[in-house]
This record gives sequence, structure tokens and C-alpha cells, in this order.
Amino acid sequence: MHDIDQPTLDDAQRWEMAMKATTDLLQIFSFTEFFAAAAKSVASLLSADGVALIVYDGPSQLRYKLFHGLEQLHQTPIVGFSFPANRGTVGRALASGEALFTPDYPKSTDAMPDFVKAGLRANLIVPLPGPEGFTGAIAIAWLHRQTAPPSATSLAIAHLFAALTGSAIYREALEEQLRSLSLTDPLTGLPNRRMLMFRLANAQKRACRNQSLMILAVIDLDGFKTINDKLGHAAGDQRLLLVANAVQNTIRDIDTVARFGGDEFVVILEDLRSTQEALSLLGRIVSAIADSGNGGDDHYRITASLGATLYPLDLSEPEILLKHADEAMYLSKRQGGNQVTLLPRHLIHQSL
Repeated sequence: MHDIDQPTLDDAQRWEMAMKATTDLLQIFSFTEFFAAAAKSVASLLSADGVALIVYDGPSQLRYKLFHGLEQLHQTPIVGFSFPANRGTVGRALASGEALFTPDYPKSTDAMPDFVKAGLRANLIVPLPGPEGFTGAIAIAWLHRQTAPPSATSLAIAHLFAALTGSAIYREALEEQLRSLSLTDPLTGLPNRRMLMFRLANAQKRACRNQSLMILAVIDLDGFKTINDKLGHAAGDQRLLLVANAVQNTIRDIDTVARFGGDEFVVILEDLRSTQEALSLLGRIVSAIADSGNGGDDHYRITASLGATLYPLDLSEPEILLKHADEAMYLSKRQGGNQVTLLPRHLIHQSL
């Protein structure tokens, strides 16, 4: 199983190989691929059978995220489930902040029965450093055999790979945050235009495949400018949050609401069977904004001008669909607001 027969290498040779492996690892940007390569290297250099990655799953829970070379452990019931962060050898290592070697795991008071049954005989737990404390740990494992305590060089190698893994986890989290920020509105947390257009294209495909109707609706808030001018932008932001929550609580799980900036929202309603069903949902959205989007303020009230187009009766590309829904919204606005206009025009115009 090992690429390196540890007894044939002295500490200097192993450290040199660890440095070379580090150089290679720094050129891997996929976290899953990085961990597989890092775990393979550290297991080989320490003559271990494999490595497990344990991460926090909330402030007081841990879970096993990835395994390398530990198929037997991978099949245990605990994999994929979270467990208390103060439990086991992992919990003890994280509590102390120090690496913890357990030479006879089955006899340890921290032993987990599932791991003993799977053949775990010794392990070395090394906490993973992060900018705000430990993010988890790596567990280097020996199966069906015990091993001597790690030398100073072995511990240094284990700490090196733990530090690299901790940095990779932090980088992965930052990348996920950047992806989220690029696809969501910072105030409401709703999808932004970029994400909405991606979902719209997929919704069109599903409508054709399922032979169902899909609504694309544009919402513009009536009276919002007055609130911003009279009460200030903080009050305006609070109303936008109320509107976002009102719409989210009205639509179904399969639907989407996005914010396009300012006081404009866009909604995708999927899997509809009739124009009557579509109008019922659109009317409920407008009513919810009038009822729940004002926070009990009867003096400065907002309502919604909503315009929508019905796909595939409006068999257009995403940008054209959005243009048509926007035109329908302006028709509602010119009619006094607080109403729905559904295109194509021969379908219906409904005042609420």
C-alpha cells in the first residue's frame, strides 16, 4: 500500500521528500485532489495505512469529510454523520491544540467501537490551523497493526501537511464566499441578475421537457422612492428585506425570486398548468407585498406593480423574456400600480 518503505529512508531523506511533495501540492487547486495527494504523501512518509479529514460541522460538532487509503473505515456507520466535538481522540487533540498519538487505539478510553471493529489499531491526530482557530484535524491511521511513536521528523512532517491542509480549507472557504457574492444580492441574500439568468435558461428547458407553463415576472415597488427620500436609505433597506421575505414566503420551493438592484425584483414560477394558476400565484405575491412588506407602517406604504410573461406562449430567449416582463410591469405601473399585467396581452389584465 505504501509508496515508500520507511525503514530504508533516514530522517533527512524523508524530509527532503516531504519538501518535494509540498512543492507539488502547492500547484493543485482542487481541494479534493489536493487532499488525496497530500494524504497519499503523508501516509507513505509515515508508513501509515491512510488519512482521514475531520472538519467542524457547526461550533460543537465534527464530521469525517474525506478519506484516503482507509476503505474499511470509510464503510463504518459514523462516516457522513457528525459527532460531538469533544468526543474521541480527535476531540481530545482539538481541546489541547496539540498532536495526539494513540499507540493502542482499541484500549484507549477515547476509542470508538465502529473504528475498533474496522481494524484501527493506532492513530495520530493533528489539528488543522486556521485564521480563527482550528478548523478540524487530520487522522493518520494504522490498521490491524500497531506502530512505534512518531519521531520528531515524523511529527514535523505531519504538522507540515496539516498546515497545508488547513490553508487549503481556508482557501476553499474563501473561494466559496466569492462565488456566493458573485451570484447573490448583498442586502437580501437573494440571487442576483447573473444567477437569475442562469436559472431562467434552465427553467425554460424544464418547461419544454415537462410540457408545462413558466412565468417570468418583474416587480417594481410603488412608493419606494418616497420612503427613501423621507425616511432615509436605512428604512428603505428594511422595506426591501420585508419585501424579499414576503415574496419568498409566498412562492413555492420550485420557484425563484431574485433582486436586480434598487427596488426591482424578478420571479420565476415553474410547473404551471393554466393561466388561472399563474394569475393566482402572481396575485398572491402582490397581495403579500402590500400586506407584509410594510412592517405595520400605515403612513408610508408600498405596493407592487407586477408584469409577467408566460413561456412558452411567449417563445423567446431569456433576455427577450425579461424585456417583455419589464414592459408588462410598466403597463401595471401606468395603470396605477398594485396590480398584475400578464403577457401575451390577449391572455388577461388583472387589477387587484
